[in-house]
Amino acid sequence: MTQKTAFSTRATYAYKLCGWQTRSDIPLTCVQTSSCGGESVDVFIQIAPGHPPIAENANRVVFEHSAQSSLIKIEDVADFEVIGGRQIRVWPAARASQKDIEIFLFGPVWATLCHQRRMLPLHASAVVTKRGITAFAGHSGTGKSTIAALMGSLGYELVSDDVLPISFNRNSIPGAWPYLRRLKLKADPITQLALTPVELVSATLDKEKYFVRPKYVADDKWHRLDRIYLLGGDPTDSRVPIDKITGAESVHSLVEHTYHFHFIPGSGRFREHLMFCSKLASKIAIYRLRLSQSFQLGSIIRAHLGDLSSETSTTC
Repeated sequence: MTQKTAFSTRATYAYKLCGWQTRSDIPLTCVQTSSCGGESVDVFIQIAPGHPPIAENANRVVFEHSAQSSLIKIEDVADFEVIGGRQIRVWPAARASQKDIEIFLFGPVWATLCHQRRMLPLHASAVVTKRGITAFAGHSGTGKSTIAALMGSLGYELVSDDVLPISFNRNSIPGAWPYLRRLKLKADPITQLALTPVELVSATLDKEKYFVRPKYVADDKWHRLDRIYLLGGDPTDSRVPIDKITGAESVHSLVEHTYHFHFIPGSGRFREHLMFCSKLASKIAIYRLRLSQSFQLGSIIRAHLGDLSSETSTTC
């Protein structure tokens, strides 16, 4: 779908993302629409007229950040401007598809919006447990979405996939609103967990993944963050698959798994971000979770959460 056919009508669509009433000129794929009613709009996603502020002869990928405004360019996809944590302006490339634009809109662009609002966009997928949100953080390809899907097959509600925007409430308790309550998965975990794909994520980018609607999704309200599991490690290691980390290591892990960290040095907010991560690490439990095909991950995680029941055991 090209720019002309996708965006010529300029219809405005309403969504609720991260607890924010959002109006978008782009119909967002696999995101449930919302009725704003008389509520004010918190975030605008707009197809901008005229030429983008980034020069045409700039590099293929550009990130330019200040405290209040950011410019992001992805060649052959779109130019984006993010302003004041409230406005996202989009200049689609001539032949860009809507889905390719969404990949960056939902990723570094939305993460930039969260950074501007002084939140931590954690590179994580997350579900709700009895104690609050459990997040699975890791770099791309470590299995965040697959574990979230696995937990969903055990009855846990999805809060977000790939990016979890974390904030503190008035009582300095960390938590998050739901963000993207749909999954992007490759064919193997879809088959293993007997899930039904909705459609291909993109015909050109992320073309090996499909959108999947989870069976259970979290209510559209703020949930307290209970713990974070960091995915990775040597899969041949035979030691206990879960171990707790504390102190400077836990703070470093939050910095390391900050989504679109480019914003932090560009905006001059490194000290502020480090203080945020230090405060968060002091209030939640952070663990390393080693992945291996030999582990019955569903049982292991549920046992660690204290939610294991004798009738359910899932291997992934």
